[in-house]
Order: sequence, then C-alpha cells, then structure tokens
Amino acid sequence: MMDLCRISMFFETPMKSSEKAFSNQLKPIYRIFWFVLGVMQTSFGQSPKEKVNLETRCLMFNGFASMVVPSGDLALDYGAYGEVGGGIQYQTKKKWIMGLEGAYMFGNGVKNDPIPNLRNPDGTVIGTNGSDAVFKVFQRATSLPAIRFGKTFSPFKNPGHNALGGITVMAGGSWFRHWTYIQDLSKKTPQFSDSYRQGYDRLSSGPTASLWIGYLYLPDHGKLNLHAEAGYTQAFTTTDRYDFAYSTPAGVKRNDGFFQIRLRICFTVKSRNENSAYYY
Repeated sequence: MMDLCRISMFFETPMKSSEKAFSNQLKPIYRIFWFVLGVMQTSFGQSPKEKVNLETRCLMFNGFASMVVPSGDLALDYGAYGEVGGGIQYQTKKKWIMGLEGAYMFGNGVKNDPIPNLRNPDGTVIGTNGSDAVFKVFQRATSLPAIRFGKTFSPFKNPGHNALGGITVMAGGSWFRHWTYIQDLSKKTPQFSDSYRQGYDRLSSGPTASLWIGYLYLPDHGKLNLHAEAGYTQAFTTTDRYDFAYSTPAGVKRNDGFFQIRLRICFTVKSRNENSAYYY
C-alpha cells in the first residue's frame, strides 16, 4: 500500500501542481486580452471631417500568442497550454481576408503517465549506472500549415479611425500534430534515447477545421495594428505510432479539439487610391 501511495505522489502531485501553476500564469493573458480589446473599441470615436480611404488593400505580416484550452480526447491527456506563431494575411478592397500561418504549442500539464511500464514499484526509473533517472515530461504540438479565410465587418455607420478594421469572422484548416516530449535530464537513460522515446511520445496527427470571431484594429494611419480573436478548432487525428506503454496501435481515431484566445500584432502595408470619403 505504501508503494502505491509513493507512485501516486511521484507522478500525480507534480503534474497537478505544475498544471495549476501554468493556469495561474495564463490569468494575466485574460486581463491583457480584455484590456486591449477595450482600448481598440475606443477607436470608434472621431472628430468631424475625417478622411478615410474606402478601398484600401492591406498586407499584414503578423506574430501572435494564444492561450489554449483542450477538449475531447486532448483534454484527457493535457491541461491548458500556450501557443506562439506567425503568418501573413491579405485584406482586399471589399474586406475579404485570406492568409497562411503556422504555430507551435507547448505546456507542462501532462495528465497521463507516458511510461508506467518502465517504473519500479516505488515509481522511479533506473538509469544505466543504477541510479534513478531524472526526467521531465511536456506537451508539444504544431499547427502547420494553416490556411485562413474570412471577412471584416464594420457594424457601425460611423467607423471612426478604424474604417479598415472591425469585427472579423474567419474559418480555416491546418495539419495538427501533438505528442508528449520526454526530456532526459540525467542523459543516462537508454529508455529515453531517440530510438526508444518515440514509442512513448503518443504522437497523433490529422487535419483540422476552425472557426474564429475577433476584432481587427486597423486604422487608416499607422503600420502596427492589433487583432484579438477567440475560436474553436476540431482536429480529426489518429495515432501515428504503436504505443509501448499502453499497447495502442497506430491508426486509432481520436476526438481532439481546443478553444483559443489569441492576440495578434500586425505590421501592415496598405495600398492607396483616390476613392475616399469624409465621416461626420
């Protein structure tokens, strides 16, 4: 009974505490997201006789950071995690948006022990020299390439300084891969070498479909702009390898999904033309 308690404490306690710490780190992202969104909304106010180009094309080079909350099978394996990435978007004169992007996701909230068959009764793993192996486990994922398509809507008759921006509705798809990464800190554990580690990483991959709604702050003057979004992605993944620990074969279908809150910083290049209007 004592050995079982030690195994539980060895694995579950660090995982729960690390997941809780990671969730606490994500709380400032919520505050920043809503603060930035509030600041962008002030762009609706303007002074009389403001000149705005109605037919301006925009090329946006962007970088972004996201908070990700998994659902479905993905939520059974991992807790909340972070995402960083970048891409390029093009907005037409009619405010249609299309673009390409890629993202890398990372976290430490691994919920399931990836190596139960390697542990001793006391929960340890023995290295080559007979001492306990020192290692950590992380969650990793990529979304690459990702294709996006959508439109920008201006819900106000007087859009203010943000005539080129507004509410965005986007859809897209990508190729999604996720796995458990085992970092061998002791460097003396043959079970974690590259030739064996792949049997424990639970790699899965497949296409995705996503839907986003957000707010694009794209004033007529200025090159740095912001795009805040919230969305959901459904991934149609399958396992890619035989799993040594749980004897799961390759090709098993999974129900993976995740919610995202994203803040995108854009460097924008705009076209110019003679079609302008004055808003009062």
